[in-house]
Amino acid sequence: MATIRAFMFHDIRDFEDTNFPDRYKLRSFLTKRQFIHQIDLIKSRYHIIKSTDVHNINLNEDRNDYAVLTFDDGLSDHFYVYNYLKSIKAKATFLVPTAPVMEQKMIHSHKIQFIIASANEETLVREILGNFVNKGEIWDKYSKTKWRDNWWSKEMIFLTNFLRNYNTSSFDNHTYADYLFKKYVSKDPEKFIKDFYFNQDQLREISNNGDMTIGGHGYTSDNLLLIDNVEHDIEGSYKFVKKYSDDFVFSYPNGGFDENIKSVLKECGCSLSFTINPKTITNLDFVDYLEFPRYDAPQKIEVI
Repeated sequence: MATIRAFMFHDIRDFEDTNFPDRYKLRSFLTKRQFIHQIDLIKSRYHIIKSTDVHNINLNEDRNDYAVLTFDDGLSDHFYVYNYLKSIKAKATFLVPTAPVMEQKMIHSHKIQFIIASANEETLVREILGNFVNKGEIWDKYSKTKWRDNWWSKEMIFLTNFLRNYNTSSFDNHTYADYLFKKYVSKDPEKFIKDFYFNQDQLREISNNGDMTIGGHGYTSDNLLLIDNVEHDIEGSYKFVKKYSDDFVFSYPNGGFDENIKSVLKECGCSLSFTINPKTITNLDFVDYLEFPRYDAPQKIEVI
């Protein structure tokens, strides 16, 4: 009996090609050499298919094991990925958030990652806490994590939680994250964002290749469980994807979904949506296509 495994990739960049090497050393990111090695392994073990091919697979009759390659976040790095996969005739799905491409707005988690990679963590914590009288209370609230296998420092946890969840416009009508990004990462955020994500010409070229699929990754790529208007976010993603694809596939930003979110996707005609639940599929008869599992490839497959 055949199986299907979906694999998720994010940033793929060599350290010498960035001013922020610490950011690209995060566990889910790969150098180009590591990426090519992982693709070679997948290609040697699986028949690679598009996400839109999944519905046509018969695992009971097929002898090949299948793999689906997915690339989240709409990164300019993925144009290199597209060209490499095209050269080896491998299929892929690029899951792209709307706002970074259409409005040049940076995904919030990316903004935080670059801030942490650009300055000393303890210095950043002291700078933030210096704005509060109740420093100990703020530190205790934001320096805890729910993840058991967490490998981050207390400072990384605090900075991520605080910059993600503490809303303020005390810096010229910008959030702390906006202020720190401009101070430590780039004095020209608009250009930085434009260079960091796909542009529409790149997406048009990818979508014109029959081996590639463009899908959605939310409007802002915020966790859908934490936003106020899920319908607006998904509908915006749907309209964006339809510029490049007749089908609508999706991946849940940060893995967040529930039955209400799934029902909105159904109303938009979504045929398949990827989770971050790592699981191998052995029988498609029992699969909920709006809860399609995926492995984080850099943490699942051997990295050289």
